[in-house]
Amino acid sequence: MSMELMVLAMKVKVGNPLRKLVLIKLADNASDSGECWPSYQYIAEQCEIGNSTVRKHIKDLADDGLLTIKARKGPKGNDSNVYKLHLREGERKPSKHEPLQQNENPSLTPKQAAKADNSRVLPDSIGGCQQIADPMSPDSIGVCQQVADPMPPDSTESVIKPVIKSSKKTIQKSALDFSAWPAMPSEQTLADWQAMRKRQRADVSQTVINRLAPQLHLAVGAGFSVDDCLAECVTRNWRGFNAVWLGNAGVNPSHTPVATEDWTRHVFDPEDPLV
Repeated sequence: MSMELMVLAMKVKVGNPLRKLVLIKLADNASDSGECWPSYQYIAEQCEIGNSTVRKHIKDLADDGLLTIKARKGPKGNDSNVYKLHLREGERKPSKHEPLQQNENPSLTPKQAAKADNSRVLPDSIGGCQQIADPMSPDSIGVCQQVADPMPPDSTESVIKPVIKSSKKTIQKSALDFSAWPAMPSEQTLADWQAMRKRQRADVSQTVINRLAPQLHLAVGAGFSVDDCLAECVTRNWRGFNAVWLGNAGVNPSHTPVATEDWTRHVFDPEDPLV
């Protein structure tokens, strides 16, 4: 095992974590001269990957110039490979993908260095603007063609305003007017009645509220409460409502209606001879 090659293997960039692991394992088996001859099966077992994966990454390392592969015959006539690592400065072989170029960062492979060179900004491009039209005349000022309207001076950044969505249920509930009813039912009874109508696919609209009002007034005058009326609708699955239905169903009022007192007897005395 060569500690120097292990350190160099950990510093070099190969572009793939499994390829890096295979390279470190080869450095772990290599002598100080950089030679080693582990089998594919041994590397696969140590790195916990497949044989085909080991073969692929060793070939890629060789293509990047980080090692050379030399086939040899074993003592029993079997084939084995001798790997020569080229991790020290100046030892790296030319890549098969790209010709060897000057590499300012020795930790990059030639292919990665070439890719980094291509991504550099050309000195002729100013401010990241690419020339998209014919050269401008000498009288024109500026080097970039305007492709969009400029932002207002007081606009430094785009402002994203949150969009608040109101549910249909909230809008419908707030829009309904129950002032025509003789009284408001309890929240639970009203919710149960609305849920019953929803099951029957009957919307609760303002028209429905207004048309129920006269029947609710009649029922309240007969001694029933608005809660009683809606509760019977829920219990009996009445989609509509009529005050007569309560009597036909044998429902007793929750309180006794107050009879209207005859005011004439306080004004006229039947025993008065003048009457």
